[in-house]
Amino acid sequence: MPETPTQDDLIWGRHPVLEALRGKRPLRRLLVAKEAHGPIIDEIFNLARQVRIPYDLYDKTHLDRIAGTRHQGVVAYAAAASYADFEQILTDLSPQAFLVFLDQIQDPHNLGAIIRSAHALGAHAVIVPEREAAGLSPTVLKTSAGAAAHLPVCRVANLQKALQKIAECGLFIAGLDAEGEQSFTAVDFDQPCALVIGSEGKGLRRMVQKRCDTLIRIPMAQDSVGSFNASVAAGIVLYEVFCQRQS
Repeated sequence: MPETPTQDDLIWGRHPVLEALRGKRPLRRLLVAKEAHGPIIDEIFNLARQVRIPYDLYDKTHLDRIAGTRHQGVVAYAAAASYADFEQILTDLSPQAFLVFLDQIQDPHNLGAIIRSAHALGAHAVIVPEREAAGLSPTVLKTSAGAAAHLPVCRVANLQKALQKIAECGLFIAGLDAEGEQSFTAVDFDQPCALVIGSEGKGLRRMVQKRCDTLIRIPMAQDSVGSFNASVAAGIVLYEVFCQRQS
């Protein structure tokens, strides 16, 4: 019988598990429902065999007890999360580098959603602080729809120092803040740059703001709600960056 996991040990759903395998995300084992069939399940089996990840077949009800009812017939036990090396990211910066820094984003669903949008819209890496922030977990991988298995995610001890390093590499740094001095659409993102997004409740810390070349805001028709959710705000600005770089 498989061990009893915590929710943070699990990745479930056909596409998240498939993308974890494609992205060589460390997995310990797979549980697959006997009733599960189809091209995606076949590819999961093939990739698992290639990288020698063991798998077992169980009744669907057994997977229900482990991961709830939305597993789509496949559950993976995650190994320890692996992070990209920030210094290597600096070494590999391209002339059109675009990095996303997250200042103490604590909700794993927000982190996963931001990683998903960042990957889809052309960011080259996401950087998070070690403390007081969500890290890579199966919940994040699930929410990112597998993007976290493909987009480099770095964890740094000091976000301000990391921002200083990219400034020294010539990147323009824009911090997203509700009190920003200009609209995000007024900024030229078609250059080596970084976008910094603050936490759900407090926004950007003052010392992080000081590392930014400009603070930008998203204009709103109604300000009664205060600000956008962090992942929604990130998606809006990420799409603007994408559009500018496509024109």
